[in-house]
Amino acid sequence: MIVLSRTELKELTGATRRQKQIDHLIAMGIPYRINADGWPVVLRSAAVSALGGKDTPSKILPREATIDMSFLDL
Repeated sequence: MIVLSRTELKELTGATRRQKQIDHLIAMGIPYRINADGWPVVLRSAAVSALGGKDTPSKILPREATIDMSFLDL
């Protein structure tokens, strides 16, 4: 998912109440928006970046597979 779930947001902030979560997000410097229900919404990439991690690429291109058949002496 592109945004943190409410459970993940609770784990990140250590708070269950909306305003306390917002206070912790501000203190940690994590950008957020308020949704229509009044809950903070945080992009997963913003949380990872703020915590010093590197976000994984959204699209990893597979390499072409090759098989070494030189041992067959054909």
